[in-house]
Amino acid sequence: MRTSSRKKPGLFRRFFRLLWRSIKVFNTLVFSLIFLSLLAGILFLVFNQQGPAIPSGAALVLNPTGSLVEQESFVGTASLLQGDDLPREVLVNDITDALALAKDDDRIALVVLELDKLQRGLLPKLERVARAIVEFKTSGKQVIAVSDNYSQSALYLAAQADEVLLNPEGMAIPEGFAMYNPYFKSLLDKHDVTVNLFKVGKYKSAADPFTRDSISPEDREARTLILDAWWTSYTATIETARGMSAGSIDEMLQNAPEQLQLVDGNIAQLSLQKGLVDRLVTASERRRYLIELVGEDTDTKNYRGISYKKYLYAARLPEKPKPNKVAVITAVGNILDGDAPTGEIGSRSLTKLIRKATSNDTVAAIVLRIDSGGGSKTASEVIRSELAAAQASGIPVVASMGSFAASGGYWIAASSDQIWASPTTITGSIGIFGLIPTFEKTLARYGIYSDGVTTTPIAGGASVMRGITPVYGEVLQTIIEAGYQQFLSTVADGRDMTVESVHEIAQGRIWTGEKAQELGLVDKLGDLDQAISAAAQLANIENYSAWHVKPERSAEETILRALMKSTVGLLPKTAATPIAQVTGMIKNKLGFLNHLNDPNHAYVICGECIELQ
Repeated sequence: MRTSSRKKPGLFRRFFRLLWRSIKVFNTLVFSLIFLSLLAGILFLVFNQQGPAIPSGAALVLNPTGSLVEQESFVGTASLLQGDDLPREVLVNDITDALALAKDDDRIALVVLELDKLQRGLLPKLERVARAIVEFKTSGKQVIAVSDNYSQSALYLAAQADEVLLNPEGMAIPEGFAMYNPYFKSLLDKHDVTVNLFKVGKYKSAADPFTRDSISPEDREARTLILDAWWTSYTATIETARGMSAGSIDEMLQNAPEQLQLVDGNIAQLSLQKGLVDRLVTASERRRYLIELVGEDTDTKNYRGISYKKYLYAARLPEKPKPNKVAVITAVGNILDGDAPTGEIGSRSLTKLIRKATSNDTVAAIVLRIDSGGGSKTASEVIRSELAAAQASGIPVVASMGSFAASGGYWIAASSDQIWASPTTITGSIGIFGLIPTFEKTLARYGIYSDGVTTTPIAGGASVMRGITPVYGEVLQTIIEAGYQQFLSTVADGRDMTVESVHEIAQGRIWTGEKAQELGLVDKLGDLDQAISAAAQLANIENYSAWHVKPERSAEETILRALMKSTVGLLPKTAATPIAQVTGMIKNKLGFLNHLNDPNHAYVICGECIELQ
């Protein structure tokens, strides 16, 4: 009898076969579920053109999830397939529009601010939402804030409510503002990486993480000025809204351990005693209270309400055409040479939107809404030149600054007919640098070298394998210095100042919007709506509408966004572990190098703004 020579698979091998089959089955189930959810979302949009019904006498539920932004980030297939966390973002305009519509809507009885999932909002964005809440309250309708824990951003908005409710196990104590940077000089030195830096402006700090191991005295001075201004504004706004004595928040935090000991370590009690909240209520008590105010939803057994997103879908109607338009163009993110997706500013992408506005016969003025810390010097000038061409054709241009419009963000605003900013906007940072990391020493450690011939002294003068030759280095430094003079002249011409006076407040230093107005870099302090009104006045028009000029989304992004909306909550986002937080911070900082695509290696970037984006 012959025995087969084939061996049966070992236990180890069978285990991995089973594991691989399980993974394939899991992937099939997940993607099938996602597809079905997407299909359900599309069918809902097709067959529910009327939108959700707005219950009469119910609450408008402002329940933002994620970070407040001026423009949503691009979502691509690669991010989805790689398992990257999809951005959780809340458009500021959606929040303010919902409040404006609800103010005069008799179907809306009150507003409930559900703020548990609001992660982050920079102060100028929070100020816009806070003003919208205050304006809503002029209708006489009540605003109630609820949360188990109020983040620092959420507490700022909650302070504007008529009543602030907190879970007895929660907290509503701010911490203050901080700016920290990872520094890599010793790491790069250890691996023999050469960092070739060319810059003008002693306050220009964007490249410091690659050339230092700690914050510079100049950067510390500039950051302190900004954070002190932010903290003063933040605490004063809350103290005024809550009827607290001036300086009481700072006094509490300066003595935090002693203050907590007085309430036996109970942060919720401390929040209540200091007047930051009105009542401590459990989830069930809160639900019963809100049901008493607006009635019960028989399906959910919760209070009757409609989320702001559903409300906008039902209540936001197309605006009736008017004879004139103020085109609003949003510029958010890093400024790059060429095309860029939403959430970043491409010179080619943005100029297309500017030309789209100028070619429309009904456009009488342009407002450029900026939320950018800059980027490519070449791209910044391309954008500014396109706006200048619009002005030359008789269309006034107004720049409206969001949380930051610094360095390249200021460059593209510099020639505007008017510049508007929030008092707490970060702006200025008029400086320039070039940064090229090279690895010739690192490669030499492993016996890898590069050699050859050239026809001129600068041919092949910059190489990641060979480094930068002295001649090429002189060329780059000359380009950077000339770029700084161009920056100064651009600002001087646009602001009707001398080059010398601009230089005194430049050198890469950042300023608040309020200080920038004192220095002549900003004309007016105000929000986007005020900038739009100013643009209409410059164009001498009265009967007009604001036209938000948006880039066209690809079919891919349209489908992916529908997918995201239809699967919200399906794949919950877990809190990042401490290790993931550290690696994420380092990845983001090193990812900064991916945005350096200027053809002349010249960059106008606000280092402080990078950390806030």
